[in-house]
Amino acid sequence: MRPILAVTLAALALGAQPAAARQCKPKQVVTAFMTQFYIQKDVRGAFETWVDPGYIQHNPMAATGRDAAIGFLEPFFKNNPAMKYEIKRVIAEGDLVVVHSWGRFAEGDRGMAVVDILRVKGCKVVEHWDVLQPVPEKSANANGMF
Repeated sequence: MRPILAVTLAALALGAQPAAARQCKPKQVVTAFMTQFYIQKDVRGAFETWVDPGYIQHNPMAATGRDAAIGFLEPFFKNNPAMKYEIKRVIAEGDLVVVHSWGRFAEGDRGMAVVDILRVKGCKVVEHWDVLQPVPEKSANANGMF
């Protein structure tokens, strides 16, 4: 089964159950959230489904709270329609999930390596940290960033 289809089916299955019956694994929650948010570019749907209203944001350029994130990110995605995001790996330990990805604003753009760290509680993302690094034109090694 294709990874995006599997994530979509998992998200539908989790969303169709009452909250008390859900057996959410943080990695599944974050993978479904990031796929809906970055790949499908459904900012509002992703945040309203997968993020707690009291969401804590650690990025100093963004306000805290789910509604603040939606208010900032919806226009950002509308103003950058060519933005492309690829999830390279998802690593989970306990309630923390790390997503290593590659984001680009336009075709041919080298883009940024992005590491998002998300904390999950009760089937919802409750906290977020991120680190971004530009992909350089030249590298001292041939290993690549991804």
